[in-house]
Amino acid sequence: MSVEFLPEELIAQVLSYLPVKSLMQLRCVCKAWNSLLSHPKFIKLHFRQSKQNIQIICESFDFSFLPFPLNTLLNNPSTIKSTKNCFPFPSPADYFYQFIGSCNGLFCFLLKMNNLGKCIQNTWFQLWNPATNTLSNKFGHQSYPLVNQHPILRCSAFSFGYHNSTDTYKCVYFRPNKLEIFTFGGSLWKIIQLPHIVPLEHSGRVPSTRSDLSEALYLNDTINLLARDIAKQILIISLNLGTDTYCRLLPPQDFVEVSIHLPTIHVLEDSLCFSHHTQNTHFIIWKMTQFGIENSWTQFLKINYLDLDIHIDYKYFLAPLCLFENGIALVQASNNHRLQVILYHWGEKRIEKTRMQELTMWMFNQNHVESLAPTDSRSQPNFKHIRSY
Repeated sequence: MSVEFLPEELIAQVLSYLPVKSLMQLRCVCKAWNSLLSHPKFIKLHFRQSKQNIQIICESFDFSFLPFPLNTLLNNPSTIKSTKNCFPFPSPADYFYQFIGSCNGLFCFLLKMNNLGKCIQNTWFQLWNPATNTLSNKFGHQSYPLVNQHPILRCSAFSFGYHNSTDTYKCVYFRPNKLEIFTFGGSLWKIIQLPHIVPLEHSGRVPSTRSDLSEALYLNDTINLLARDIAKQILIISLNLGTDTYCRLLPPQDFVEVSIHLPTIHVLEDSLCFSHHTQNTHFIIWKMTQFGIENSWTQFLKINYLDLDIHIDYKYFLAPLCLFENGIALVQASNNHRLQVILYHWGEKRIEKTRMQELTMWMFNQNHVESLAPTDSRSQPNFKHIRSY
């Protein structure tokens, strides 16, 4: 059977297994293929197939972004190197940028630019697809007084998520006592009051020159953020992106804040996890087996520092990366920006270590999947129903 007689459905199925780079080249074959590969239905199909090829994204000292295939890291735990080096913005000197989050293969950045003449700081959001190297227009503009740096900018957290039922992307701005929500494609901010709630003091990374201050993650149509209440108790604010309502989730009952390191939240196997250090000897990971149910916190792992062959003090940070068969991958970083990944086989209490290449500064996205998703809101595919062709 010649190619010209192959049904379009079969062609789509075959092409959906190819990487984005190859598909971008195949768009030039003919108008029919260009139309097929740009169709929202094919973009959804390709995204489903690509979920098997997870990447972790690191940032380098020259402000570029380095993708590392997760399978390579797990199956060949020697020093690994990235195959690409990319940067979405014209010049990092023009404005300060901050990674906020990732969904469906799209990265969301907060851009900040100072206008010294008017003594204000302008901020925008911008979406970038690193696989297609396409960048959206700026959106969600706000301005703040530039006088001794506005308090809002000193204690705030940002996040980015997607709501499946309404097919909308949203940027969430968490600052003391309120949440501000911007829907991609709109022009207005929605404000939700959070009385006596403030972001946690840091972003779950080693202290650095960056101003990100709080842990925030996307899971199951919700944005989840670490916070403190008026009694200084740590809690999780979980924002429903469909209803724009929130609930408060308490950490595990056995958690006692005594470590020099603040706790962090993560996603492991589609479950919300809460990790912390205890007695300066162990690293503990809790899993919420039923999302939103505080009584479902279950201690998943308790790892002795000695088993990891590491020493933890204020200079070091440890966080879970992903699970694999009979083990867990952890990322360890220091405040001199050295990164290494530790593969811990819990049955044998055996470890393997790999150091990221020297130029790597920080691992800021752990579950990136390449996609053909456009950055233009007018052509966004609906990811809520991913069906075969």
